[in-house]
Amino acid sequence: MWIRGLPRLRRGGPNDGGFGGHLGAPNLIGALALAALLVLSGAAGAADTALSGAEGHPRGRLPLALHLASFGEPALDEAAGRAVEDWNALATEALGLRVFAPAPSVAAAQVLVRVEPPRASGAMGVTEIDADAAGVIRLPVRIAVVGPHARGQVSREVVLYQVLAHELGHALGLGHVADPRSLMCCVAGAVDFADPVTREAYVAARRQPDIRSARTQLVEHYRRFWSRAP
Repeated sequence: MWIRGLPRLRRGGPNDGGFGGHLGAPNLIGALALAALLVLSGAAGAADTALSGAEGHPRGRLPLALHLASFGEPALDEAAGRAVEDWNALATEALGLRVFAPAPSVAAAQVLVRVEPPRASGAMGVTEIDADAAGVIRLPVRIAVVGPHARGQVSREVVLYQVLAHELGHALGLGHVADPRSLMCCVAGAVDFADPVTREAYVAARRQPDIRSARTQLVEHYRRFWSRAP
């Protein structure tokens, strides 16, 4: 199972969300701002398979041993480390435990994050994940993240934080949601970016990504999962 990252902005097609070839000036400005902030996604030749909502990790497996590759610059590595620790802070508050811990070695890692060159698809992050018949996620989970570039007013560090935090959410079994304010946005085709309020909410969330925006999703997801597979 391959999980896409954030949604791709389509242009000129039937699902272009209003950003086709007949935009007025205000909408064009909004569309360009959104295009600059969208973290493009793609499955790199694999099927675009969404998590069903039934996948997760048994409580006793957590925290997951995580190997985080270096992004080659201290500021980027700090941003990546902050994404991990922010998930831990949220999970400690919401679930009563940490969800990630440093792996003692690459071979011992249960979640592996690697850095890749840009993909032809435009994907900034892809998570490779699978689960057994009971929904227990098989290990290791592999995450590929492209070295980030600044997007509009959003720095490389914020882009990396956003992408990695989103993919780590997938590693925990969280799927896409339709809330434009959420770190785990968005369900393909479910968000109307032509709506100014929705667009502004999405843009604001990308400029200042907040893992806490996924708190309710995390709590409800593991309440359900641990009732079946503690």
